Amino acid sequence: MEPWTFARTAWDEHFQPLRDAGLTLERVEQAVYWETHDRALRAHFPPEVFFDLRELRPPEVKAAQARIAEARGGTPLYDFCVARVGGEVAAMFSGHDKGDGTYRMWHTNIHPAHRRNGLYRKILAGTIGYTRALGFDAIASDHAPGNNPVLIAKLGAGFRIVSLEIDPAAGVSIHLRYYHNPEHLAAYELRCGLARLTPGLRTHAFGAFATLAAQFTDGADA
Repeated sequence: MEPWTFARTAWDEHFQPLRDAGLTLERVEQAVYWETHDRALRAHFPPEVFFDLRELRPPEVKAAQARIAEARGGTPLYDFCVARVGGEVAAMFSGHDKGDGTYRMWHTNIHPAHRRNGLYRKILAGTIGYTRALGFDAIASDHAPGNNPVLIAKLGAGFRIVSLEIDPAAGVSIHLRYYHNPEHLAAYELRCGLARLTPGLRTHAFGAFATLAAQFTDGADA
């Protein structure tokens, strides 16, 4: 039996109303899906520009991430650490591999007796160095909007705000990213309005990038 037979059965059940309405449904491979989309629907929707961030990874980073993927197998990388001073717990921190080049700085707590002495910033610096050495593209982190001390420390260390999420289980969170790859950071800054397009981004842009570039050229010639 195919491993996804149960999912295919559920899919057929829940999309049967489309067939009942007279539509023919065809499951296709991903390449065929996008080829059909380009041929039949692309002209009817606004053009979009994307960047292939994976191709912007240097060879040594690709090799490092291949090593992580091979080591992961069915068990992602998890790091849990208890830091003690004189036998007493001063801090606890943890993180894990989220996949696709991202490490999540998950849970960090500093005992009140050990705050305001630079311990959190040392943990932060260690995490940045550690994930860079392993070849991760980015560090993900999420915090309550009112957690000013941590947000200020993270932003001061180079993290960027990427989104705000309202999760029914966890509540409101601000999502941050630290970009090890300067090209990925350049793509982020471009999306935020910074008028700087690096050679790497130009090389690995796709979608309607040629159309966008032509519009800028036309404007310059006018």
